[in-house]
Amino acid sequence: MQLSILLPTNRHGPLALSRIAQVCSWAGPSIEVIVRDNSGNAEKRMLLGHFRREQCNIVIADPCEPLENYSEILRLARGEFIFCVSDDDFYFDRAIAALPGVIDQFGKDPTVAGVTGAYALETPQGTSIVNYKSLDSDDPAVRIAGYLTYQGPNMLFYSVLRRSLAERVLVFMKAMPVYLSFHDQILCLLYLLNGKFIRLQRLFYGYDAGVWEATETAQKRDVDFYRAAGLDPAINKLHWFLCGFEGAVLVRNSVEFFDHSLAQRQVIADRWFSMMFMRFKSQARLTFESRFTDDAEKVRIKLLASTGQLSFQGMLTEICSLIALFSKDNAQRYHDFWDAEINRRKPLPHFDDLVAVKRAV
Repeated sequence: MQLSILLPTNRHGPLALSRIAQVCSWAGPSIEVIVRDNSGNAEKRMLLGHFRREQCNIVIADPCEPLENYSEILRLARGEFIFCVSDDDFYFDRAIAALPGVIDQFGKDPTVAGVTGAYALETPQGTSIVNYKSLDSDDPAVRIAGYLTYQGPNMLFYSVLRRSLAERVLVFMKAMPVYLSFHDQILCLLYLLNGKFIRLQRLFYGYDAGVWEATETAQKRDVDFYRAAGLDPAINKLHWFLCGFEGAVLVRNSVEFFDHSLAQRQVIADRWFSMMFMRFKSQARLTFESRFTDDAEKVRIKLLASTGQLSFQGMLTEICSLIALFSKDNAQRYHDFWDAEINRRKPLPHFDDLVAVKRAV
């Protein structure tokens, strides 16, 4: 099987069902489709039963968090490559039809991490076409620089990926102490460090910005992730600093995903942190009346004033000092995980090893 198209779905209603029906129509000899519904909606479940056919697997699951829904659907995939799509976006049938041929041509090249193309970004102001720059470069620094030049929503998240890479990165993400809204950016960073993306010369995916198009609704969604992780909304003040710190640590110190030279790692880490620090410096972040707002602001001011002076260990200390004000346990878990990454002490199990252990118990 060349390609597994995965649709973890939670929404219900005519629009979501129409998206699911379109995705199911792609199933065939070279493409398997897997839909996993965790909505708990009885009417939707009944209707989804009519979509089952050869190479189209419909899975009904109990309500769960998005990361679990994705994790479980990925376990079912058999394709050499996967493409995970969302039930509130829109798709281009001709792009999907072209993917098996592209995988045939480039899939055996180990330097290829995935396939992407042009994105249609839909907002109330209109539709724009976005092409990420230089993702097909053999140089990871050039790929990541190209990725960072686009300042809009992270649509690269919706790309075709080599399944073995997606599995390894998922194991890492599930081992992290918290899962936050900016981690889609960390995912793409890890993908780009591992290989280049073949560019499909056509519209590839349609992204509806939805709640992410306005500052307040977007940050409310960010805070939903923080709350789900047991963190106070005050941590939203450090949102882009956290993204910069975590990404730079992984680029500079991780031994789990790639084998680039130290000099190359340093260039990429510096570029990543610089871009995220610019966002941290320029974007006002909301705390939604948290009683820890003043404490978070003090940490933010201290971090802004310490540009170029703090080591990774110093950054970690400042981050954990804020988290500890509202959750000492979460602060300790965050510290232990990232301290190990900084000092290269934490090897990760392979995805297949975890599957084997789960099946054995």
